[in-house]
Amino acid sequence: MTEPSPAPLRVVYAVTTAMVGLPGGGSTLLRVGTHWPAEDPLVQARPDLFSDDPRYGLQATAPGPAPATEAAAERVVEEMTAEPGRKRTTRPGGNAR
Repeated sequence: MTEPSPAPLRVVYAVTTAMVGLPGGGSTLLRVGTHWPAEDPLVQARPDLFSDDPRYGLQATAPGPAPATEAAAERVVEEMTAEPGRKRTTRPGGNAR
C-alpha cells in the first residue's frame, strides 16, 4: 500500500528586497521574488512584505503578464546616484516617467 502524498506546501513571494529584522532577533536579507513557507515566523510577523502572487520576481525572455498590482507598476524607487534620497518613478520594463 502506498503512503498518501503530503499536502502541498503553501508558499508566498517576497515583494521587495530589504534587510529585515527577524521576530526572534537578528536580521535576514529578503530578496524580491524568493518564495517562503506561508507559515514562516517572518511571514507571519510581516505579511506586508509577501504576496501569494507568483509574478513577484518573475523572469522571462518575452513580455509577460501585467504587474502583480498597480502599486507595483507605479513604485517609486531611489535613483542610483550620489544623491541619497532622490526619487524617480519607474514602470516595469524600464520606462521612466
